[in-house]
Amino acid sequence: MNELRTERGETGVLIVGAGPTGLMAAGELARRGVAVRVVERSAGRSAFSKALVVQARTLEVMDIIGLSDEFVRRGYPAPGLNMGLGSGKEPVSVDMTGLDTSFPYLLVLPQHDTEEILESRLDEQGVTIERGAEFVGVEQQDDHVVSTVRLPDGREERVRSRYLLGSDGAHSAVRRAVGLPFEGTQHDSVVFLADVKIDSEFVKSRITNFTSPRGFVSVLPFLGDYSRVFAVDFAKQDRPPDHELTLSDLQDTVDSVTRTKLAMSEPRWITRFFAPSRQVPTNRAGRVFLAGDAAHAHSPAGGQGMNTGLQDAFNLAWKLAMVVRGEAPEGLLASYDAERHPVDARVQRETDRMLKSFLLRSAVLKFGRDLAARTLVPLRPVQRRLAGDLSGIGVDYRFTARSRGARCRELPRGAAQAGDRVPDVELWDAHRPSVRLHELLREPGYALFVFASAARFGADRGPLDALLRSVSEASGGVVRPHVVLDEGVPEASGPLTLVDFKAQFRGKLGARHGSVLLVRPDGYVAFHRLGFEPETLAGWLEGWVLRDSPSEAALPRLAAHP
Repeated sequence: MNELRTERGETGVLIVGAGPTGLMAAGELARRGVAVRVVERSAGRSAFSKALVVQARTLEVMDIIGLSDEFVRRGYPAPGLNMGLGSGKEPVSVDMTGLDTSFPYLLVLPQHDTEEILESRLDEQGVTIERGAEFVGVEQQDDHVVSTVRLPDGREERVRSRYLLGSDGAHSAVRRAVGLPFEGTQHDSVVFLADVKIDSEFVKSRITNFTSPRGFVSVLPFLGDYSRVFAVDFAKQDRPPDHELTLSDLQDTVDSVTRTKLAMSEPRWITRFFAPSRQVPTNRAGRVFLAGDAAHAHSPAGGQGMNTGLQDAFNLAWKLAMVVRGEAPEGLLASYDAERHPVDARVQRETDRMLKSFLLRSAVLKFGRDLAARTLVPLRPVQRRLAGDLSGIGVDYRFTARSRGARCRELPRGAAQAGDRVPDVELWDAHRPSVRLHELLREPGYALFVFASAARFGADRGPLDALLRSVSEASGGVVRPHVVLDEGVPEASGPLTLVDFKAQFRGKLGARHGSVLLVRPDGYVAFHRLGFEPETLAGWLEGWVLRDSPSEAALPRLAAHP
């Protein structure tokens, strides 16, 4: 029988689950000055390397928060993915090296390393994960939620918070507590999964897939002697997922499918399961949000699961932080579900399609698949599309009503518009040879970029200065203005003035004299307009910033729960 419930202090956001998704959300909330608590049912981190691939877009997110160097230092870059289709000597491949990013590759890094890096950042913010604490239930009120958490000693505690985030995996207790269904099914084929040592002349670089009439095998080497093996054997589908998978069983499958001898030994993780394909109908129920596997679960094909969860978390965390701190209207939170739910659904469809294409049994369908792959995949437009989808670089939010309403028809074709990802560009300032745009996003809040031609800068200096003053006064420092010139010598005073010395700001973003771009903390365009009129800009800032937001100096930083 449980002890009497106890009450403890309030917190801004309670996070249930300390996997990569929960750690990312907690770290960003704490970094942005929001009190946060993290409860995790398990006593410690899993020793198994569940996810192994960190995609390029995720690395851009890590760059924005200042962690990408540590990720890259620990992992290794795989240039792409060998699809293993076709009968030619050269494999059909998806190549990442042409992506317009600082990270044109798949970073192979075990999930426990990702969690270790994120947990270390959380420690720096003064937040300790409360392990062995189990979420039991939640009651929602108009302006807060009260969650019940069972502590390791059996006592139950009621935790009051402004918002609750469920990042507690595919069997989410938070999802069940708010009554959201996990719609979908599971794939019919039993999947083998193992981390093993492999002795072979096989090139240990990129993900390599093999298919045969017997089934499908995917091999991904990671640092050290081990590789991840993901396989489906059509001849062994009569055994249930809870039946023990032996190394000899797996070796027989691999030998039957691959054309390359792969001698496996010393498994440290070996299992079989049914790959899921499920998603909640919405990522939000009142003041309760879901992210990562709690909101969507799909097959390991393409290495998307952890990455979508991390990007869910980053998308939500900055919005929650700004709302909790009184810097943005609460309506901004609606954009989380509007943006991420369709993206997560698309990832689920694509991973389903990828897995099903490898599991075709009909000789006619397999011939058509291989022919299409050999013919289409090498084409540059197809390569760009596949690499963009797999890496996350191709994800945008143009489809939302908010983005559609903010489009500017006066901009040149190809210009960055509302909902577009902002590629990193190099700029020059008076204090150092160059500064990257993604570095400028590390400070909390929005970045406003005003682009001007040096030849016309003098004539428009008055309106431009008035614009900058109005932004500062209206936003209380939530919007950080930057002036970008096409050429010339930047001034060392006032708002940060930068020079587009490589013409990347113009070339990649389609900026021209009079361009005003508000860039969100996650590196997407909020809007791109033309003109220096303060009244017009004030209208476009509505929905993103609360007018007369408290300045950083006036707003006390909330302490994280010890």
